[in-house]
Amino acid sequence: MSMNRITLGLLAVTLAAVTMAQAAEPTISYAIKMEISYTGVLYQSTDGETWTKVEGATSPYYVPMDEAKKLFFCSKEEELPPEPPAPGKNITVSLSDMVDLDLNWIEPGTFTMGSSKDELGRDNDERWENEVQHQVTLTQGYWMGRYEVTQAQYESIMGENPSRFKGDDLPVENVSWFDARDFCAKLTEREHAEGRLPEGYEYVLPTEAQWEYACRAGTITAFNNGTNIPLAEQIEDEYCFNLNAIGWYKFNSYGTTHPAGEKQPNAWGLYDMHGNVAEWCSDWYKKDYPNPFAVDPVGPYTAIRRVVRGGSYDDGAGSCRSAFRLASLMTYSDSTVGFRVVLVPVSLNKTIPLSDEVGLEMIRIEPGTFTMGSPGSELSRLSDEVQHQVTLTQGYWLGKYEVTQAQYETLMGANPSKFKGGDLPVDSVSWNGAMTFCAKLTERERAAGRLPEGYEYTLPTEAQWEYACRAGTTTAFNNGTNLSTVEQEYKEPCPNLDPLAWYYYNSGEYDSDGNYSTEKAKTFPVGQKQPNAWGLYDMHGNVWEWCLDWYGAYPASFVTDPTGPDTGVRRVERGGSLFSYAGGCRSAMRISGSTSSSNYDTGFRVALTPVK
Repeated sequence: MSMNRITLGLLAVTLAAVTMAQAAEPTISYAIKMEISYTGVLYQSTDGETWTKVEGATSPYYVPMDEAKKLFFCSKEEELPPEPPAPGKNITVSLSDMVDLDLNWIEPGTFTMGSSKDELGRDNDERWENEVQHQVTLTQGYWMGRYEVTQAQYESIMGENPSRFKGDDLPVENVSWFDARDFCAKLTEREHAEGRLPEGYEYVLPTEAQWEYACRAGTITAFNNGTNIPLAEQIEDEYCFNLNAIGWYKFNSYGTTHPAGEKQPNAWGLYDMHGNVAEWCSDWYKKDYPNPFAVDPVGPYTAIRRVVRGGSYDDGAGSCRSAFRLASLMTYSDSTVGFRVVLVPVSLNKTIPLSDEVGLEMIRIEPGTFTMGSPGSELSRLSDEVQHQVTLTQGYWLGKYEVTQAQYETLMGANPSKFKGGDLPVDSVSWNGAMTFCAKLTERERAAGRLPEGYEYTLPTEAQWEYACRAGTTTAFNNGTNLSTVEQEYKEPCPNLDPLAWYYYNSGEYDSDGNYSTEKAKTFPVGQKQPNAWGLYDMHGNVWEWCLDWYGAYPASFVTDPTGPDTGVRRVERGGSLFSYAGGCRSAMRISGSTSSSNYDTGFRVALTPVK
């Protein structure tokens, strides 16, 4: 601890005598203190070795002499936390005097993940289902390694070089998924310790979606230079001229890796995304992508193997395409596999493990203010939707999806649903049953030590539900649209709602005569419709969702953290269901039910909130 000069002095308190009426006896009092003048931050110690910051101290600082005789004092320059990296700018991390790690900024955005049906070399795991590509939105930007991690970079952090082909500027290879993960963890730890990386950021392996988004850099073709494989023979068996300029692969590598950055970069300045070495991603591998509209996807909760992307020096052109997916055991290591790192804000979203196969994903919802209810002009508006301003002062977590049957059965040991399917929302659950699920989840997570102090799993309040559903919108639906015509309220399909919800006009079937019927209507797997801007799915339709509140009239003025009436007869339900018309699926729509009623169009989602 570097010491600054400290000025010490005795402060004599002014002696004062007060003449009292009635010839009272004069009195006198005094105290002798040490005055400490300093710059920086003041520390004190009882032994001269262990120092403690004197919280709230300002210069000059006064200490009674009796205490001052027992203490040592020093000061040091105030240590400010490191500035977070600036979005929009590339950064360079110094690993040693001779080795740097360059990272390029990747803007958030939306892209089409996977390959088109006519792409030569396409495998059947490069689509969502029925041969369809899927849309992915990444809501946060991140920094990605400009190059694959080199041997010099790896050795500067890990102290060893496991590679088969030796060379400081060659990509490190022969590393397992665990090795790559440990590199990221050690780099994070070191940069935090050196005061260069602020809390809330970490180096990690990219998610599969982050990898493909960055690889494509806006392209939709097989390769990120805007080209495809022209002939079937070039998929695996022949030279592919279109790949030659951007990647080292089987027909130009001569059976070895090459120095990072010798081929042309993509439009975002990233090198060797095709070939040289394949790259580990953070995700578990699942053959089918999880849903057609994904927001910040991180892959399945668990599986056997991890995703590998990009192809290697030993692969044909087909295995080096932007959409190509490979998977390996986490212990696997080979000269064809390396990795690159990303720097990301630490995610506040959570996944609660219910079993080895089943997890419960929760989205962090930050506090804020919104207008609850509907305007007088909104079609299908009901009289109990009085608009009023609501402020939620505390953040919370809300289920990314409605609670599924697999999640419910894992925790409760039973499945009351009419429409059976592990990935379908649980239905036929009463308010009491939903609260029992939440109580059991709270008890289990608290016992496992995974529950934050002062929090519990419960149903969302009605205000929390609508705030999260709207995700900043003020319209009837959370994609920023409204009912377009009066007929769409009850009598006709609503094109604006179709992308968001399973409701009356898309949950049933048309008969051979073209007549629509809901006799065979059903719920659908969670997450197949478009999410809202905060990554929450099925807030409109599929099943009604229980809320915590008793049903009652809204206040007419501004409220903070409302929880509804103190007592009541029925509890609030929100969101609409497979049997609801479009008007009944609006963000502001309210219905209610008795706490013991259970209907096969009603389920719930959980919230993780501060204990009231």
